Amino acid sequence: MKKRLLTLFVPVVVAAVVAGCGGDDMVEPEPPDVAGPPDVSGTYSLVSLTGVITQGATIGPPIAVGTAMLTQNPGTGDSATGSMSMTLTVTNPLNGEVTTIEDQGTFTLRTDGSWEFSGQLQQNIGTYTLAGNVLTVQVTEPPAAVATTIWQRQ
Repeated sequence: MKKRLLTLFVPVVVAAVVAGCGGDDMVEPEPPDVAGPPDVSGTYSLVSLTGVITQGATIGPPIAVGTAMLTQNPGTGDSATGSMSMTLTVTNPLNGEVTTIEDQGTFTLRTDGSWEFSGQLQQNIGTYTLAGNVLTVQVTEPPAAVATTIWQRQ
């Protein structure tokens, strides 16, 4: 009886051990979710502006002052969209002439650093970086709008 019980018991134990080891089949972990771009929502003050409009010179307060308000929607995958309104005032130091630019529209930003803006006055593409509370936007297209603006979040 012991021999017969042992004959039945050994295969059951071996099968349990083999099943518990899992063999060579490894289950790959799921890749992490894409983090998405940073949240740029907030009210910003202009730190500096360099571009075609300034003939390549870097200007800032008090010659150039500006405010930008950005509201970002929750991101999906590697991009996020939102709305932006901006007011920029540039005073010509030679004659005191004041130029005011106001625009509002929508933006798209991606984790690769690309930026797109579609406003009432202009559409442009370029790149962005957010370091702490400093947002830098470099417009690369269209050629007439090429500029780098640096904004400080309030």
